[in-house]
Amino acid sequence: MGVWVVENVRCSLLSFSRFGKLIDLLDEVDESGESPATVFLCPPNVREDSDADSGDEDGGGTIDNLNRNLLQADAELVGQEDGSDDEAAESVAPTSHRWGKREVASFLKEREEACPYPQVNFSNKTPVEVLSFFLDDEFYAQLLQETRRYIQWRGKNVQEPSIAELKAVMAILYFSGYHNVPNRRAFWSTDPDLHVEFVSRIISRNRFDDILSVLHFADNQRLDPSDKMAKLRPLFNSMQDKFLRAFQRPPSSTELDVDESMIPYYGRHGCKQFLRGKPIRFGFKAWCLNSPDGYLLTFEVYQGASGTAQRPDYEAAFGKCGSAVKILIDRMPKEMRMDALHIFTDNLFTSLPLMMALKEEGIGHTGTIRQNRLRGCPLSSVAAMKKAPRGDTSVAVETKQGINLVRWKDNSVVTVASTVSSSRTVAEVQRWSRREKKRIKVAQPQMIQDYNCAMGGTDRMDQNIGAYRIAIRQKKFWWCIFCWLLGAAMQNAWLLYRQHHPGENQINFIRAIVRYHLAETTKPPSGRPSSASSQHRVPASIRYDGINHLVVPLAKQGTCANKEGKCKSHPKTACRKCQVPLCVACFVPFHAT
Repeated sequence: MGVWVVENVRCSLLSFSRFGKLIDLLDEVDESGESPATVFLCPPNVREDSDADSGDEDGGGTIDNLNRNLLQADAELVGQEDGSDDEAAESVAPTSHRWGKREVASFLKEREEACPYPQVNFSNKTPVEVLSFFLDDEFYAQLLQETRRYIQWRGKNVQEPSIAELKAVMAILYFSGYHNVPNRRAFWSTDPDLHVEFVSRIISRNRFDDILSVLHFADNQRLDPSDKMAKLRPLFNSMQDKFLRAFQRPPSSTELDVDESMIPYYGRHGCKQFLRGKPIRFGFKAWCLNSPDGYLLTFEVYQGASGTAQRPDYEAAFGKCGSAVKILIDRMPKEMRMDALHIFTDNLFTSLPLMMALKEEGIGHTGTIRQNRLRGCPLSSVAAMKKAPRGDTSVAVETKQGINLVRWKDNSVVTVASTVSSSRTVAEVQRWSRREKKRIKVAQPQMIQDYNCAMGGTDRMDQNIGAYRIAIRQKKFWWCIFCWLLGAAMQNAWLLYRQHHPGENQINFIRAIVRYHLAETTKPPSGRPSSASSQHRVPASIRYDGINHLVVPLAKQGTCANKEGKCKSHPKTACRKCQVPLCVACFVPFHAT
């Protein structure tokens, strides 16, 4: 299972392409029957002074979209026997280990009943109120302030947007995730097969384009030159703080996983990554800390070795990827880190020094681990395990630090290390036997079972965001990250709401929020409303939510909208929120379920 290096050489992709050396090496690897090699790119230290990129707004992901600076960056061709993706092998300081066979018990204590940190109560919240915890007044105030500053700085001839218009724009962005049209201008098309009155009656096309052209979250005159994500850094800090405060602690131990998430991007930027074999191959890479159901707690967009989020001391101790785990955990409140926290990672991040450091902080860690990070561990070799029957295990224990390791044979050989889980066999799983032509039972250690149950939260988050991904695009490098963050806020809100409403699916949750904001922005039609339309044009999510329904005077008389009560009066009062005429006697019955 050791890592093999195809050729111990570092050079740029551009020089590789000129001499055909890279193509020859990759072809040799594929023809030999071994696992494919991996090309690891380190983003160059470049500064993007402009918001716009030169890539096509709706272009596809091809190697031609990589810019010259990225092609000239350092590259390393690496492969490994188990076929998993690998970066360059990290060099960490050697540490002496004491190996044995006697298993070490878990050090995590049972959680106390009292919660060490306050939790927000979402039990009686509507979908709009849950999402408003993330997209709150502070969010819109910050957006409005920086947008106003950007308009003045650039001298743009654009009217300053209002809070109501910004909320309508956000609702339209979410609306584009489940109502697909060829391009965003089709929402305002006059053709009957493209026109969407639900959007066009809220805001004009030109006004919508003007607002998108001036949206900003940071002062362009005070950007940190060393931070390539400086344009979104204030938004990052604000949203991550809200994600952490809103997280609902499970009744047992808090199990979280760290993994990488790809944000699709087809333009040109120094931080753009290409990951072979991933569903999204081109885009920005984000390190994410998620719960098993996909809730996002904190994240960091990868900027390469020169990024502001890098910690040289962590990289020296845990490697490039292991340092990302430590950075994300450090952002959690101290009370949350000490509250029976159990972290799961895949073999990209896991190392013995990282497990030791987390254990010293009282944090459990379980993850698959690569052979070149085991440092003399007396486990059976991968070659020997491949010849063993399914369900066979090899166990070793690092007695000095209390780390259990197990190598298990299933369809392939996998190695897992943990400071919490046991290597004892606790379950039998069903597997299809090609030789016996039937399903057979295979013994599975507890460590493998715990890993399979808790790992994959980041993948679930990607699935939730990708199901209704915002389809409106712009030629600004940060736009795709901003839309990804809006999608993460929406799926986090849905997961919080679903804890108290198990039957609510994601599409209905998003639709309720979109209809609320767009209906709230809609002006009532001119003239006297008809009896058929007055009672049905108010969505139930607005009519019965019991929030901000106030009596306001009307300039002209209208027909009372309470048709269930068979009221035929012509009042001069209306509901400010529902925007329908209502007499005082019918006001309460109209809003009662």
